[in-house]
Amino acid sequence: MAGVSVNPAQLRLSAGGKSQLQQIGPLLITHWGLSGPAVLKLSAWGARVLHESRYQAKLLINWLPDLPQEQVREKVLAVKDEWGKKAIALHRGVDLPHRLWQYIIARAGITTEDRWAEISSKTLNQLVQELTQGQYLINGKGAFKEEFVTCGGVNLKEVNFKTMESRLVPGLYFAGEILDIDGVTGGFNFQSAWTTGYLAGLAMATND
Repeated sequence: MAGVSVNPAQLRLSAGGKSQLQQIGPLLITHWGLSGPAVLKLSAWGARVLHESRYQAKLLINWLPDLPQEQVREKVLAVKDEWGKKAIALHRGVDLPHRLWQYIIARAGITTEDRWAEISSKTLNQLVQELTQGQYLINGKGAFKEEFVTCGGVNLKEVNFKTMESRLVPGLYFAGEILDIDGVTGGFNFQSAWTTGYLAGLAMATND
């Protein structure tokens, strides 16, 4: 399903017994998994939680966050009543890309030949569950250098932000992602790197 996108999608992350973190926004399916602004922001907010849980977590995806679950159920039932003799794979009744719909119904145990009139209430409930609370397991992290931003670093309380000089070691300056700065996606991390680099360079040149 590489290239399929959904906007908006709602993501909830549960890791290490911590309360669920949540993000809503555009989601992009790639050749290796999930990406897009919603995923990147959720990864940023959950970076420490994921690390502490050794990247063992659950991701819940609501593909239709603009609709309450009961309304999604009503839409599915309406399609079943109106298109009972039609193949479920071809008549979805909800606003989702065709390839994604086929993947979701497969997760609910529905084949491409199944017709709406043939599915049981249990299967229908499973379909609604997949549409609104589909559960995906996270069991590791990507390979080194696949990260967009580094979370963690030098404690900001230990740095003079006027010069970027260390408060603990005079003459030592910091800039960029070695600092504990993790901005949201949208160019904020680039701006942080450029600004702190400028301040550190200016201070060092002045002192020299």
